[in-house]
Amino acid sequence: MKRISPLLLTLAFAPLAACATHDATAPADTQITAASTDTTETTPARRSADGHSKDAFFSKYDVNGDGHVTQAEFMAERANGYHRRDANGDGNVQSEEYVSEYEIRLIEQLEEQHKRQIDQADFRFTVLDKNEDGNLSLDEFHASGERMFSTLDSNKDGIVDEQDEKDNY
Repeated sequence: MKRISPLLLTLAFAPLAACATHDATAPADTQITAASTDTTETTPARRSADGHSKDAFFSKYDVNGDGHVTQAEFMAERANGYHRRDANGDGNVQSEEYVSEYEIRLIEQLEEQHKRQIDQADFRFTVLDKNEDGNLSLDEFHASGERMFSTLDSNKDGIVDEQDEKDNY
């Protein structure tokens, strides 16, 4: 089991690679507490990163939502990000502060992803449990697999291979 744990941990964090998530997982009004200080002060609200796409840029920097990002808006939001990272408020961002802010975002994203995945697993169980008895029989489990295989085997030759349509995946 000890050999599997690093693999499972890697798989759990894989969707968070490069901090590029598909949807913003933290609401814009989220307050974070500086992890590297003893104070209980919170930092200004922040937005979750959505990657480096044009849509993500507008989502983060078009603060007034008018479809335009002025240099003033851009620089003001950058300043907010800097001050958010300056957990002790000394006007400088040390490595610990910078990494801590990033770590807090990753933890929030992982917690939200965990909740969504568990909710999805619960939903899948209710769909698979056709007779709604609270137990998933082998037949019920296999019925789902048969539907999946049938969909992937688009040419219906009993084999899933390169000749099947890639759109079915």
